Amino acid sequence: MDIKKYYLTKSLNTRRLEKMNEIKYIIITSSKYNGFSALKNRNIIEKLKYKEDREFSCHFIIDTNGKILNIIPEKEKAICTRNSNYDDRSISIMLTLNKNGYYNKDELNSLSKLLNHLKKKYNIKNENILTEFEVNSSRRPSILCDEPILLWQICNTK
Repeated sequence: MDIKKYYLTKSLNTRRLEKMNEIKYIIITSSKYNGFSALKNRNIIEKLKYKEDREFSCHFIIDTNGKILNIIPEKEKAICTRNSNYDDRSISIMLTLNKNGYYNKDELNSLSKLLNHLKKKYNIKNENILTEFEVNSSRRPSILCDEPILLWQICNTK
């Protein structure tokens, strides 16, 4: 699995450089920009440092072609759900969408591989892999909200 590191710069809105003591959850979210690449999504997040009223970040972004971008080190807190009970103890993964608003097979395959890697590395159980919807009722990622069995299948694919 090839993961390219392209870390965000320090910012109160995106990357506070706060360490996590425990990693207990994986949170899956999705981009709100159809057709934007992982790099373009990363650069949009980077620009949030100039907006006083917006906070967001995640650890990984998976492109529709399956490439994975790591934008915050795994041991640092991200601001994904804005719920400190989860953000303080979770690794977050953002899926991108194709121009039609769907996920590609390559993207879901990379998600499965990344989840398996993180589950083993941090001893995370499948029940602690959550969508943003389960944490704060945001309908992200919509495909996993509409088809919850798909997340179970992704988590259990070796």
